[in-house]
Amino acid sequence: MLEAVLQQVLTKLNELQAEMNNMKQTMATKQDLENMATKQDLKMIQQAVLETNEIVKNIEANQKRQERILDVLSKRSIEHEAQITDLRCVK
Repeated sequence: MLEAVLQQVLTKLNELQAEMNNMKQTMATKQDLENMATKQDLKMIQQAVLETNEIVKNIEANQKRQERILDVLSKRSIEHEAQITDLRCVK
């Protein structure tokens, strides 16, 4: 009986060892992950960052231009209101 239990334990250990060996074969190591970041990947990332930076600069320039336009329109609106008020007072 003890031999049967020991045999079951040994069988289970062998199964676990086989499963562990399979996991080791399919698992990426730290070195594998480091090797994935090649120079080409870094160049693509750098290019994406530069393009994004250019887009942000364009957005900022457009926003400043729109702010100036809104200031001018606001001043014109106030001037028109003042003129309308003057016209109403003349009547």
